[in-house]
Formats: sequence, C-alpha cells, structure tokens
Amino acid sequence: MNKTKKLKELITIDTSLTTPVYKQIVQSIHRNIDQGVLGKDDMLPSVNQISAHFSLARGSVFTAYNELRSSGIIDSIPGKGYYVLSTETNLTKKIFLLFSTFTPYKETLFNALLNSLPKTCSLDIYFHHHSMKMFESLIREQAGYYNTYIIMPESHEDTQAILGKLDPKRTFLLDVGFREYAGNFPGVYQNFEKDIYSILLDSQELVKKYNRLFLLFPESVRNRDIVSGFQKFARKKMVQAEVLHTLDVDSIEVKDAFIVIDDNHLVDIVKFAREKKWQLGKDIGLISYNETNLKSIIANGITTITTDFTAMGKAMAAMVLGGKGEVIENPFVLHDRASF
Repeated sequence: MNKTKKLKELITIDTSLTTPVYKQIVQSIHRNIDQGVLGKDDMLPSVNQISAHFSLARGSVFTAYNELRSSGIIDSIPGKGYYVLSTETNLTKKIFLLFSTFTPYKETLFNALLNSLPKTCSLDIYFHHHSMKMFESLIREQAGYYNTYIIMPESHEDTQAILGKLDPKRTFLLDVGFREYAGNFPGVYQNFEKDIYSILLDSQELVKKYNRLFLLFPESVRNRDIVSGFQKFARKKMVQAEVLHTLDVDSIEVKDAFIVIDDNHLVDIVKFAREKKWQLGKDIGLISYNETNLKSIIANGITTITTDFTAMGKAMAAMVLGGKGEVIENPFVLHDRASF
C-alpha cells in the first residue's frame, strides 16, 4: 500500500456550509478519487488526525468513514488504518434536481429525464421560483445529501459563486445559462439569442405578411438573450419590430403580429381577436414560446417556437450517466400552425 496522503490535500471542511461535516468528508474523499489524487490501496488519514486537525468530534469522522465503507469505497485493517478499496464512486446516483418553476413544458422535460434514468438512480426535485435567496439556500442546505446535481440556474451575478459550492465534475446545468455559464459547466442548454434570430430569419416570408412585429417580453422574465436575438433580427428591417413589456389591446391594429412569452398574453390576444372577429394568421399574427399539447388545438392551432423538451431530458440523462463534460445546444423548432 502507498503512504498516507497529506491530510490538508484530501479533506476540505467549510464551516459556513449547512452541509454536515461528515458529508463534507465523504465528498472530499469522493472528489479526490475522481480526480486521481487517491488511488486503490492508498491509505487515508486516521480518525484522530482528522478530528484533531479540524477540531471535530471523533464521532463525525467515524460516521463519514462508516458511510464510505458501507458503500464499498474504503475498508480498514486493524492496527494500520483505513485505505481506498474501490475507485468506483458512482455506484448509485442520488440526484439533486433544481428547477425554477413547474410548468407544462417543464413537466415534459422532467418526465423525459426521469424515464431515461435507470431505477437504481434516485431523483429529488426542488424549486427556487426565481428567488436568488431560495436558490442559494437550497444548494447550501440540501445539495450536500446528493452526489449528482442538475441545476436550472438563475442569470445573476451571484450564481457562479453559489454553483462553485458544488463538485464541478458532478454538476450539470439545464435549459438556461448558455451565454453565462457554458464555459464553466457542462449541460444541455437553449441558445436563446441564436434560436429566435434563426427562426425568424428562416420564417421571413411569413413575417412579411405583417406590418408590425412585437415581442411581448414581461419585465419579470430574466432571460434577456431572447430580446437580444429579436433585436438582431429587427436590424434586418424586414418589418417594423419592437419589444413591448406590457400589452395594450386597444393599440392592436390589423396586420400586427406578436411573439408572446407569457401564456396570459396569449389568452388576451386570442380573446381580443375573437371579439374583433379577426382571423389569426390573416388579420393578426401570433407566435407563442414553448410547445404544449393545448396550444396545438387552441384557436385552430397556435404557432409555437420551442426547444425539444423531450430531447433535452433524454440528453441530460445520457450526460449524467456517461459522466461526460459536454455542452449541448438543444434543438429549437417552429411549429407552424394557423395563428401565424
């Protein structure tokens, strides 16, 4: 067996975290095995050494070593100490899944992810509801009980530091954050800026049916990349184009077209067209973000621009199971229906 590695190289304890110290010890050993610092048969620091160095109760260290031993990662020899028995640290994946909110299209994503994972994996879902306080709290307080992390992040200046609390080799980002975080974290992303620009450019003959094109983008929506892509298309000057943050139905004219993010705006425009006896796709145009089954039948069919959420869920499952640090831009399509 090799010599015992230096304790300070192997164990990291952060007392500011709410993750129990025994879990931090377990995570430290896992991380060093995955990074090749620890190999099979390498000796580990003794319980007394760890306890003295970090001023911990010996029981906390025993709890950590017992968990590692029960999972087949380490073993001990009486009179000599603990050593690495196996470098297979991913025998069972306990997945921490953090969504922003739960909507119909995210239900599609969730089901595709869940159904693509083997039954040996456990998957627990949490929601941060676009609250940075909750986003940080959930990661600090819950993530320590898992060994794999799938995160739908917030676009915020503090996000990078919060995500830095997680093991980067076991952290995968989902859906949003391509521009901000794809350089630091693997994941399956939407490239919102490129996607809306490409869709509108490819659909320019449909767009030219209308005099004005509006992107209805509520202030509460944080993903500004959609606006950037729309404005890039607007500079082509194929049609008068403008970003609106609120909807004033009294200002709607014949040959106006709308791209809506919020389904409440979708309903408002459909109701307004019905009252005016205007035909969607002829008198006014309407495109909605994110495909759902309901949109395929509302008002003879609502045109949608959407990522393939089923493909996203399957791709994320494959990435987690394969442990590959990839960055995937998920497919984005236009469902051309009667409303546009």
